[in-house]
Amino acid sequence: MQSHKPRSSAKLRIIDAAFALFFMHGYEGASLSDIAKAVGIRKASIYTHFASKEAIFLELLQDALESECAFVKSCFAADSKPSAPGEAYCHAFEARYENAITLRFLIRMAYAAPVHLTDSSAATFNVYIAALTEQIQQALQPYQLDSAQLALYTDAYLGVIDSLSVELLYAEGLYERRFKAMLMLYRTAIAQLTKK
Repeated sequence: MQSHKPRSSAKLRIIDAAFALFFMHGYEGASLSDIAKAVGIRKASIYTHFASKEAIFLELLQDALESECAFVKSCFAADSKPSAPGEAYCHAFEARYENAITLRFLIRMAYAAPVHLTDSSAATFNVYIAALTEQIQQALQPYQLDSAQLALYTDAYLGVIDSLSVELLYAEGLYERRFKAMLMLYRTAIAQLTKK
């Protein structure tokens, strides 16, 4: 993942406004004029910092990716032994979604990317999934799984995260129920590994 050179306060305000507007209205529904208005600058001033609306979007994708991959790593590092591998991230997921525009943006763009930026959005989301995959596989190492079992438990974990993502994105009010059910199934599966 790339690191950005220091950003001016104006560029940071543009980024913050663009995150919120792209999340709320989608790429197509948020204009450069809307972003400029939210920041309190003229639309032409945006071009001092970004070549286009697409350039803003792509930088937001990169920012979201870096932020969320770092968060994934911190949660897995904080995982305590009595819990199932990756459980700390599951517990932190809803609060992270509510408090971090980067996760909301990343998930929304994974499911509803602008048509002409679908490949970029998918590639970015796949890097996030790869980071999750790497972390869960490391967390599962003490169970000494063969490659087929490791793939199965990794897919099960990613299925939990995917299910929770959909609940958060579409806000059907079933998050807590789904979270408890998915976590119970995941814990049960992990408990079976310790009985071997």
